[in-house]
Amino acid sequence: MRILIIDDERAIADTLVLILEGKGHEAEAVYDGSAALERIGSFAPDCVISDLVFPGMSGIDVCAKIEATYPECKIFLFSGHSETSDLIENARAAGHRWELLVKPLNPVDLLAKFSSHRPVLEGDILTG
Repeated sequence: MRILIIDDERAIADTLVLILEGKGHEAEAVYDGSAALERIGSFAPDCVISDLVFPGMSGIDVCAKIEATYPECKIFLFSGHSETSDLIENARAAGHRWELLVKPLNPVDLLAKFSSHRPVLEGDILTG
């Protein structure tokens, strides 16, 4: 599976890439919304994990653009900021049904989340 991580906290994004690659997936990190939109076409991920809050475009805006172009791409949002509940509510009101993951992400919980989406995502991230 190909997974794009979007987070301005490089340590978090790079760690998620290492975890996912350790399970046999192709993962790549980008550190802002513009970079994500530039990379999405050539990387063609099956899944995006995006922070909600980073400089410039919000994660909601970035993921809405990704979803419009690649509707088959599964999207997970994550954040450690308490003010993001309003962003999620607004996204849901706009018809988006992305799942919110809370920082700090526990790798076991993250991998379990992916395995629960097996019908949507081909393969099982727990077994690679």
